[in-house]
Amino acid sequence: MRNLVDISLSLDADYRHQTPKGVKNVQLEFELIKDYPGGQGQQVRAVRMRLHHGTHVDAPMHFVPGGATLEKIPLETFYGEAMVLDLTAIGQNEPIEPAQVEAALGGRDLNGARVLLRTDWNAHYGEPGYFEASPYISPKAVDWICARKPLLVGYDYSHPKDAPDTPAPVYAVRTFLENEIVPMGYLRNLDQVDPGRPMILSAFPLAFSGVEASPVRAVLIQD
Repeated sequence: MRNLVDISLSLDADYRHQTPKGVKNVQLEFELIKDYPGGQGQQVRAVRMRLHHGTHVDAPMHFVPGGATLEKIPLETFYGEAMVLDLTAIGQNEPIEPAQVEAALGGRDLNGARVLLRTDWNAHYGEPGYFEASPYISPKAVDWICARKPLLVGYDYSHPKDAPDTPAPVYAVRTFLENEIVPMGYLRNLDQVDPGRPMILSAFPLAFSGVEASPVRAVLIQD
């Protein structure tokens, strides 16, 4: 029997993005623009939102000057065999280090892989202190992963959180993109898949052109 696990956040207007002062505030908003009476049954809504809202993927353009836009990333990046690494022993506000990633891999090869880092922290998404108490990945672990050249790295902890010793702001996302690795932030439900069985990731972005990010409906499929 096929098991489909939705590992993406719902896109709704309940969560309010904390926009830095001086930056345009763009929250998710739906607007009803057509609602015909008389039994026609047609409703039409418009949407205004950040492309980085909820579970999303980034393209190199996000941090790399002149970097590739979303439509330049091969579709195969977003669909295929995946692996979930159990890092749930890492506590609040603790780093993910190379040794922990290597141990969770158990000898598997990261080259060309779609790897998902599981801490279960996104169970607290939207709660007070979510960002401050979130685990984070150390710069050494980022560099260790990049050296092994996966296609995509997804994670279920706070997407932009930096280590205290980070050499550059938003180091993980920035460095993954500089190495042509797609980051996919804000996953959930990674506890609902069997990590010992083969799984397929389907996480296609919308077919936008000329942009640096898109929300995705990320699903893990197991037979």
